Amino acid sequence: MSIDFLEILLVDDDVSLHDIISNTIDGLKIFNKEVKILHAHNADEAKELIKTNSDISIAFIDVAMETPDAGLKLVNYIRHTLHNENMRIIIIDSEDSPIPADDILEHYDINDYKDRVCIESQRLFNTVRIAIKQYQQFKDIQDSKAQMYEKMTTNKVTGLPNRMKLSQNIGTVGKKSLILLNIDDFSVINNHNGFEFGDKVLNAFADFLVKNYSKDAQVFHLEADIFAMLYLQEDISSVEEKVIKIKDDIYNHLFVIDSISIHLTATLGIVLNDHGNIIQKAEFAFKEARLNGKNSVQKYSDKLNILRTIHANSLWTGRIRSALEKKNILAYFQPILNIKTGKIEKYETLVRIEYKGEIYSPYHFLDAARYSGQLFEIFKLMFDAACKNVSTSNYDFTVNVSDYDLKHPKFCKVVEDILKRYKIDTKRITFEILENNSISKHAEIQKVLNKLHDLGCKLAIDDFGAECSNFGQLKNLKIDFIKIDGVFIKNIVEDKNSQIVAQTILDFAHKKGIPVIAEYVCSQEVYDYVKKMGVDYAQGYLISEPKASL
Repeated sequence: MSIDFLEILLVDDDVSLHDIISNTIDGLKIFNKEVKILHAHNADEAKELIKTNSDISIAFIDVAMETPDAGLKLVNYIRHTLHNENMRIIIIDSEDSPIPADDILEHYDINDYKDRVCIESQRLFNTVRIAIKQYQQFKDIQDSKAQMYEKMTTNKVTGLPNRMKLSQNIGTVGKKSLILLNIDDFSVINNHNGFEFGDKVLNAFADFLVKNYSKDAQVFHLEADIFAMLYLQEDISSVEEKVIKIKDDIYNHLFVIDSISIHLTATLGIVLNDHGNIIQKAEFAFKEARLNGKNSVQKYSDKLNILRTIHANSLWTGRIRSALEKKNILAYFQPILNIKTGKIEKYETLVRIEYKGEIYSPYHFLDAARYSGQLFEIFKLMFDAACKNVSTSNYDFTVNVSDYDLKHPKFCKVVEDILKRYKIDTKRITFEILENNSISKHAEIQKVLNKLHDLGCKLAIDDFGAECSNFGQLKNLKIDFIKIDGVFIKNIVEDKNSQIVAQTILDFAHKKGIPVIAEYVCSQEVYDYVKKMGVDYAQGYLISEPKASL
């Protein structure tokens, strides 16, 4: 806090020196501030004055007072106990000091060493003026560092401590519990109401957390719509109970921003009574909670599915790279039977990886390929294999394509180049659309698919009825085939729900004039059932498992 005077502490057991210094500089103005002398006659009095006066600029300290080294002990107290680096300390020489001046200058954190002649003379004013200037410069540097630190550790939107501050607080000794809170659908709020309104929502949410929970926990705003609450030395069961209450409190609270009333929900990831990188652990728990849906809670454990996925992705990323280099990415082919004619008309091109003599299906590595950015390289190899077989056989071929591939900037050029290389009839190639994310809202992807159709290639929707594949995809796309997801086929003989879903898809597709393929036809009973339904094509292990050659 800024004051209108400069405090100078004099610590000396010689009363006459106090009178001399008071007469010399007390009440003078230096740098437009009045000088105020604080008098102490021993170390204990000095300590009391320092406790009640936090902005002492200079301390003149006699070496020997109640003991021969009392002044030097006071220096250590100021520097090492109070950790006060700002105060300028000037030692006054004493004939009673057993320690030579050179040793004091070398071993004690002081700023100057003066003899009594200097202190008692007119030169004292210059000494004080220089010391105060040094003090002010040092203090300005410290204040600048403090301001920079405050800026670095504070979220600029809400003013709460940020991720950096959380990392520092977690770094202290002892186990802690951490809650990560992510506001659900916050991007929708930003898109519909604007970023300014979004910032007000963040501030309202921050105020809600601080008002209700800051007595027990430290509240942080990490970034965007992610907040955190840190509990120190808290009973685990107590924190678990609080987590459920926090989630419910958020759900039930009505936030009013600019006269607009909104309800919010949050997804929570928690780490209980743990140490180490608990931020990362809480993030893993949060990502797992996301898989369970919005407004959910997940506690961290070493058995989280997401950890197994991360481990598998890490393992397979290297294996895929090696397989690409060593040409161990293999194309397998599974026949598709025309049920009406009883003949094989086409084959689906399926990727396999050979690793240490074993053949692995996409189940093991497809997510890793997508995660590591190697999926498009696999597509190119499979598409090339499909086109090569079209050029050397009488069969048609299908190849799987994902939304990741379709968004690749070189996708269309690669397709056109390979088609030209083999000089094939493009109608004999079908792209089976695999959807990790719905393509119905991606106008650019739809343009790419329509361009493939314009080239003469056919389009099929794979795994229809599951995940993102649904009737909405048929509105803007020129679809030539629909594959009913295998989950509705493999148990169709016994499962009524599967029968209803499959029949609905079949009726709808046939009304649109689109042939239907049933995959996972694994037994004669299943084949007979889908044939009776009127399905057009069958694919599965009953007909043939995928093979390396036709």
